[in-house]
Amino acid sequence: TYFPTDYVHDNVNPTRISADFAETAQRNPGTSEHLDLYGIGDHGGGPTRAMLDQADHWIDAGKQDAVPTMRYHTAQSYFTNVEKNLNADSPTWNYDRIAQGYTPPAASSTGAMGLPTWNDELYFEYHRGVFTTQAAHKRNMRTSEVATLDAEKLASLAWLNSRPYPADQLTDNWKKITFNQFHDLAAGSGIGVIYKDAQKDYTEVFQVDHEVSDASLSTLATSINTADPRHAASVSLLVFNPLAWLRSETIQLSLQLPETSGSVTILDGAGKHMPTQVLHYDESTHTFDVLVSVENIPALGYKVLYAGPTPQPQVARGYKPQPPLINSEQDTNNFHLSNSKLKLTVDKKTGCITSLVSLPANTESLAPNACGNQLQTFKDTPKQYDAWNIDPGTLDHMTPITNVDSVTLLTDGPLRKTVRVARTWQSSHFTQDISLDAYSDTVVIDNDIDWHETHVLLKAAFPLAATGPKATYEIPYGSIERTTTRNNSWEKAKFEVPAMRWADLGDAKQGLSLLNDSKYGYDAEGNTLRLTLLRSATWPDEVADKGRQQFRYALYPHAGTWKQSLTVRRGYELNDPIKAEQVFPHTGALPAEHSWASIENPNVTLTAIKKAEDSDALIFRMYEWAGTPSDVKLHIPPGATYAIETNLMEKPEGAHLNLSGDVVTVPIKPYEILTVQAIYPNHNVAAK
Repeated sequence: TYFPTDYVHDNVNPTRISADFAETAQRNPGTSEHLDLYGIGDHGGGPTRAMLDQADHWIDAGKQDAVPTMRYHTAQSYFTNVEKNLNADSPTWNYDRIAQGYTPPAASSTGAMGLPTWNDELYFEYHRGVFTTQAAHKRNMRTSEVATLDAEKLASLAWLNSRPYPADQLTDNWKKITFNQFHDLAAGSGIGVIYKDAQKDYTEVFQVDHEVSDASLSTLATSINTADPRHAASVSLLVFNPLAWLRSETIQLSLQLPETSGSVTILDGAGKHMPTQVLHYDESTHTFDVLVSVENIPALGYKVLYAGPTPQPQVARGYKPQPPLINSEQDTNNFHLSNSKLKLTVDKKTGCITSLVSLPANTESLAPNACGNQLQTFKDTPKQYDAWNIDPGTLDHMTPITNVDSVTLLTDGPLRKTVRVARTWQSSHFTQDISLDAYSDTVVIDNDIDWHETHVLLKAAFPLAATGPKATYEIPYGSIERTTTRNNSWEKAKFEVPAMRWADLGDAKQGLSLLNDSKYGYDAEGNTLRLTLLRSATWPDEVADKGRQQFRYALYPHAGTWKQSLTVRRGYELNDPIKAEQVFPHTGALPAEHSWASIENPNVTLTAIKKAEDSDALIFRMYEWAGTPSDVKLHIPPGATYAIETNLMEKPEGAHLNLSGDVVTVPIKPYEILTVQAIYPNHNVAAK
């Protein structure tokens, strides 16, 4: 990695360049050349005519005068020359190693450059606030990515059923998404008007994704046998799983019965009663909003359910009363929610989660006397760059939000129990719904915050029973470990760190993963894991983050490590919920449940399916996240004539892969991002 010696070089002065060269040579003994980035803007935006005239002058002077020899060149040429002149004995460094003391690597006896290999992140010890500022924009970033990836998957499968692939629409969506993740936009450090413009783009993206997904799912549904083989009058429901592994979850759906009914019964294709909880019923339209617990929804596939009025008596359809799937109890001080996997305790006076026990092992995840889910505030007044920075020392002085307006049992149904905690603090109001579903091993916390603070940072904190020297954080297509100690300057600098869908802290026996649906800032110190929720900068946008904020995070306590407990999947599931819609009942070639694509290896995640840009083929992108080399077993839709590995630009590499019975076998290296292309020359009949 090349580190410029300053933020901007707005001149081509040999005195400055000579001083910069001396600094570079001190860092890297054996250095014989120096790369200088010049221009107006961040690290060489573009040269002015005056700079070029100055450069021409000193280049000519260097041919005869005592000034450094300079020339125009490309960065690639410089790095190519460096690679040819490296000391083979140069060390490999990371933060753990460099904390023991740094000595510049020596040049070789032949003068080859002593340049260490850096095997770690390049943590920027400055603009830490950009992980959080402009929360609504951050949410749009995350949700637009998920929606467009899902639209691509459905459109790719519908393309196999002869529906034209909407390449131009999806490409335009990705252009809007990536444009609005540029520089100050993604960072939350722009002026207010650009976020209004960005919202217009995101609204268009979501509308296109909705149209593409609906049209594609309708095309796919025409081939599915959605008719109830037992009761022709039943309403059919298509439940779609956008992720490439089997899922069993409590989902919410809406359905309309053809006639008035005080209750509804939902069955699967085998006639098994699905546990349900009615949330709302509109008698005028015969419409129900329902929670239903659905088991074994196929990987990147669907399951058809059937709904109808509950017959009287219920035993007419084989109904048998079930024991409670989830329980709620309360005493003077606490609410207790429990299912077969978890037991949760919420303090009525403080609103704190005081206990989170995994069953049946009775393993406590929270520290003794802990206030889990404590909302913590910090005075957030950066010396410079208000929207960009969280200054060192900011997290040293915490004020908890202790005021509680109410703690109530909001939902007490057979599938979901919810405790609502309402608070008011200064100018803001907080509503948190803490929910536990039947069969679930995860506690979900929905937040609805009316935020009107100035220069306040808000975090949610969880003191844990188990900890370790390092916490693990999800990063794009992988994960990274960071210390939970503050023993040196390197560790102290990482008091706020970036992450994607989750962070995990624990030991070899147990841990807790803190999942989120739209946040990017975390920290872990000692046994406390925290998620950064909101900031309230006033420059360059004086009303940044003020107003209503809605987001979700979740607690996933687990035995063993995050790898053994498949935390990666839990993060994806929180961000990409099961979809369900009512469809017309009809016959079709495809059965009542079906998987279009999956990967057998649990350590490999399939992240994208799209039509190839320039051929009649589908692209399958995946990555290995556990550090385990594997032979991937990729199940793909029928009809492919061959499969081949490609690079990220979809250029084929290597020989054809083994394809047998619609299963592609391909080796994957630890932490590798891998792309496979499957050729469908007769795609109009591939899914029939």
